[in-house]
Amino acid sequence: MAKANQAAPASTNEAAELSVEESPRKGKLSTAEARREYQRRYYQMHKEKAKEYQRQYNLTHKKKARGGRGKASFVAPREVVRTTYNTTDIMHSPVEKTLRILEKIINGERFFTM
Repeated sequence: MAKANQAAPASTNEAAELSVEESPRKGKLSTAEARREYQRRYYQMHKEKAKEYQRQYNLTHKKKARGGRGKASFVAPREVVRTTYNTTDIMHSPVEKTLRILEKIINGERFFTM
């Protein structure tokens, strides 16, 4: 009986050693897996903050108007964002564009700032 008791623990140790050898990094993650896990946890922790940021962003940034299907129905008027030109715009643009800029300033379509 004593020999049977000694044999049993020896076999469990061998089984444990085999399982360790089969998966040597069972507890550790690869670099890519660790990064994905970190990002997943970070997202879960900051989900509400991200949603609030996205809501604020959508309120402050306008989207381009979308039309229906087909080219004929697509009309997307865009507002002119810039209404002023400065000296660097004139100095660093090609001659043709400089003429157009000066015409717009003279006609009052755009402003000029120093």
